[in-house]
Amino acid sequence: MEERAFSYKWMLLSMATFIGIELVLGGLVGEVLLGRSLSMSLQFILQGLLNLVSYFIGGLLIGAISPGLRMREPAVGAFCSVALMLGLTLFTPYSFIRFSLTKLLLGGIIACFLAYWGAELGEKLTGHRVKT
Repeated sequence: MEERAFSYKWMLLSMATFIGIELVLGGLVGEVLLGRSLSMSLQFILQGLLNLVSYFIGGLLIGAISPGLRMREPAVGAFCSVALMLGLTLFTPYSFIRFSLTKLLLGGIIACFLAYWGAELGEKLTGHRVKT
């Protein structure tokens, strides 16, 4: 199957999917895990892991439901959702939660890779031919 032209619609849908999955994971799984008395460090680790898992699951979902090969859109959407979330830090009064280009690049690249990997797996699971 041939990869299609880049679709901004699927990129925006990917962004919404990542944010939605993160909210669900944080609301359901996070509440169960973080509802217990845990150290602050362990809470940050669990929150970070749930965040990373949301990019993989979102990529998997978009790869499975999108028509044709759509692996670039979830990857770009993941980077853009990291940029959106970091952009929101401009409006927080806390000095330890602030925008940084390093955070954007590292977080964006990691999210991009996880979303691409998930999309590739989603495409394979649905029978689309993925170049290896």
